[in-house]
Amino acid sequence: MSQLAPIAFVLLFAAVIGLVVWLVVRTVRRNHAPRDPAVGQELARLAAARGWRFSPRDDGILARFDGYPFGRGGRARPALDLVTGTHRGRTFACFQYVPPRSLPAGEYSAEIDYARVFAVALPTPVPTVLVTDARSAPRWTRRYVVGDDDFDRAFAVGTEDEPYANRLLSAPVRHWLLANPPAGSLRFGGPDLITWHADDGGFEASMVEPAVDRLCDLLDRLPAEALR
Repeated sequence: MSQLAPIAFVLLFAAVIGLVVWLVVRTVRRNHAPRDPAVGQELARLAAARGWRFSPRDDGILARFDGYPFGRGGRARPALDLVTGTHRGRTFACFQYVPPRSLPAGEYSAEIDYARVFAVALPTPVPTVLVTDARSAPRWTRRYVVGDDDFDRAFAVGTEDEPYANRLLSAPVRHWLLANPPAGSLRFGGPDLITWHADDGGFEASMVEPAVDRLCDLLDRLPAEALR
């Protein structure tokens, strides 16, 4: 039995080393997959064909945004693979972004969480209303109940201006969101309507226009009194 102990130790040590190597490789692949240079090249070609603008990195555009998911620290981060332009008469931006991470004190993670962000300019700044999937809503979100059972089961709404949320989330808007659930969170706030979702790779330039179209379709349904 004592002769088997060194062998067991070697096997255990090899397993631990193998696990560490796998985790490192997994993290490296995960962190680099969303930064595929081919995606940037495709976006540059798309922008040129549509009369839009493309920049592989922009350090200033995030100053336009505030609050969740950007936060104060987020505004100092760059926007990657930025596409800006006008679509259906509305200015928009699409970019990749690394939101600030909230980790317990003393903890560190080598993994990078990328997000893909789409923003369409509003005709006037508005109060903040956050609409998220009820199953994944942030814990800090102030739960505002619309009074529509189907909508309230599907979405959580966070706002500090309930009268405005009442005007914004009209019946046509609620019905459209139920029929066309967003891929990620939606936020009306300040000068933009934005949506974002996790970007773990697989993004293609052909996804830009449909995503901006969905935001424009939603804006077309907003009641006039919500945009004054």
